[in-house]
Amino acid sequence: MLLRNHGLSLVTVYEKGYSFNEIMSEVQFTDLVSLKCYAPELTEDQIANDGLDKNLWGRNAKTNAEIFNENFPDYEALAAEGKAHELFDTTDIDVESLVNYITWREGKRPIKTNDSKNYLPDHQLSAARKILAVAQHTGGKYPQRKKPSNFGRMYYSGTSVQNVNKKLRAAMLGNSWEYDIRSCAIAFKMGSAAEWVQKNQPTSTVDREFFYSVWYLDDKADFFGSVQTAVFGDDCDLTEQKQLDLLKEAFTSLSFGARKNAKSWYSENGKEEKPALVGIFSDEDELERFIADPYVSGFIKEQQNLDKYLFDSVKADSPELMALPYLRTKSRVTGKLKATDVSEPKLGRVTKSKVVSYRFQHGETTVMNIVRASLPITHQPPLANIHDAIVLRNRLSPDEKAEIERCMRDQTGNPYWRLGENEVKRWVSDNDPSEVL
Repeated sequence: MLLRNHGLSLVTVYEKGYSFNEIMSEVQFTDLVSLKCYAPELTEDQIANDGLDKNLWGRNAKTNAEIFNENFPDYEALAAEGKAHELFDTTDIDVESLVNYITWREGKRPIKTNDSKNYLPDHQLSAARKILAVAQHTGGKYPQRKKPSNFGRMYYSGTSVQNVNKKLRAAMLGNSWEYDIRSCAIAFKMGSAAEWVQKNQPTSTVDREFFYSVWYLDDKADFFGSVQTAVFGDDCDLTEQKQLDLLKEAFTSLSFGARKNAKSWYSENGKEEKPALVGIFSDEDELERFIADPYVSGFIKEQQNLDKYLFDSVKADSPELMALPYLRTKSRVTGKLKATDVSEPKLGRVTKSKVVSYRFQHGETTVMNIVRASLPITHQPPLANIHDAIVLRNRLSPDEKAEIERCMRDQTGNPYWRLGENEVKRWVSDNDPSEVL
């Protein structure tokens, strides 16, 4: 943080990731960093064919089969029995687009020489090559093993459409349309706002008691614009888009329970941990102005009221959930354990943030099931499922989109569900389509 404030940043973010959707950020060193990675020397054949990745281009049928069988050893047997769909979701891959992405990604890597020792693995490139090899073997299909979470979401094991970055996802899927739930966590919690008002302020209204949250959902651009003016000064060296990206990340973190005033805290092993907001705002003055902004304070208070209401509702209506081990902390160990003590660690208190996250993710899954069930037959099945989003090959008409949103609201009783729409462009050359368009 101090280095950045003095114009001495050692890294820049190339592709932003988020902890709550399990996508890691990719960073690049600035010119102030000189890196040497002491790895074995590459042979001429390895340099020419990109080393150990040389067979992941999808050009070698034998190697493609080996890669497929290594990653999906039971798939073909399950498919023969008609049971593959029970354990796998399958995505159609735009092979030509993916090859173009690989060519572009390869061109952005440092040129390797026979005596170079600064090679670092490119995980997105390796993932792209594995997907390509599998797709070449299967005729354009990429299976993803289902990995259901106790919290309600469906994840996938290994490399999947969920955990690659947006550029690779676009390369995989090709021309398509992504539909996501706008401000999903906040929209979900606002579904309980009317009940909160009826119980706590029966003479008031949702619009009055949750003014900032409603404003956020109805006109996020206007809401962000008001906060942006207060947080970032005229001398801020960030672009306007970067400022908005930081605000989006900050409010998303707040909706997931990030604390407003905490600077840092210490874990059981004595390691200092930083809360989400400190990690987002590297400039201390910007963080302080964000925390002090009355719009932010109002938004936080409203979200805390909803969090407490959801938590209390679970305690009253579903007390059995409070005994689930993954909703409780692990007890602190205050004394030394004996060598013969092999008992399981005792569970601690129920965590409000975990309970709210549990309710949210189950609610998210419920409404996304409604979305998929409401799709016109011409749009089924989706190309990909990404927690609070689906990707379709063709665009929904305005009437089709409106009908799906009506089903979302009517079947859940939540009037705040809305679908965002984003066009995805395939890679038609080795140029980044987001830079060309």
